[in-house]
Amino acid sequence: REICIMQTFEEYIIEEGKLSKALGIGAVAAQSLFGDFVDDWSKYYQTSQDPAKEARAERVLNKGFNLPTDAKQAIKVAAYIFDGDDGHSAKELTDYLEKTGAVESGYRDKVQIGGGPARSYWQVEPKTAMDLVKNSSAYFGPKFHKVFGDNALKILQSYSEQQMAKALLDNDALAASFAAAKWIASAW
Repeated sequence: REICIMQTFEEYIIEEGKLSKALGIGAVAAQSLFGDFVDDWSKYYQTSQDPAKEARAERVLNKGFNLPTDAKQAIKVAAYIFDGDDGHSAKELTDYLEKTGAVESGYRDKVQIGGGPARSYWQVEPKTAMDLVKNSSAYFGPKFHKVFGDNALKILQSYSEQQMAKALLDNDALAASFAAAKWIASAW
C-alpha cells in the first residue's frame, strides 16, 4: 500500500495569502528568534558537529538557494502538521525545513550522493523514518492522519526499509514531514 495526500493543503489550512503574509513577517524575525540554524542543524539534524560541514552549510546559506515549488508545497504540509509541537511554530518549522533542504541536497538531488541511504530533498534515512513512526508515534497525530489518511501511521509502521526509501523518494510531503518530525523529536 502507498501513502498519499488525502486532501489538498488548501482545503484545511488558512488561505495561502494569509500564510504567505505570515511567513513574510516571520522571515524578518527568523534570524534572531529561531536561533542559529547551522549550529542547530549540526547538533540536532546532521548530528556530527563537524566544523567543515558547518562551514559548508554556512556557505550554502550565504550564497542563497532556490526553493522548488514541490519542496515549498511539501514544507507547507509539514509545517501545518507539526505547528505548535514542542513549542515550535509553523513559521519556525518552515524556516528550518527550507534551510535543511538547501544544506542537505541543494534542492537538486533526492538520492544521497555516493550511494547512501538518505532520500528526499531533506536527506532523511529510511531507518530514521522507521524509528520515528515506531518510537515517536505520538508526533503523528490527527493533522498527520488528516493529510495522509486514517491508517497512515499503521501502514508506515509496517514498511520495510526499501518501502520507506521509496516513500521518501516519491512523496515530498511525507519526506518533509519526516524531516520536521526529526527536528521536533530532537532536543532542539
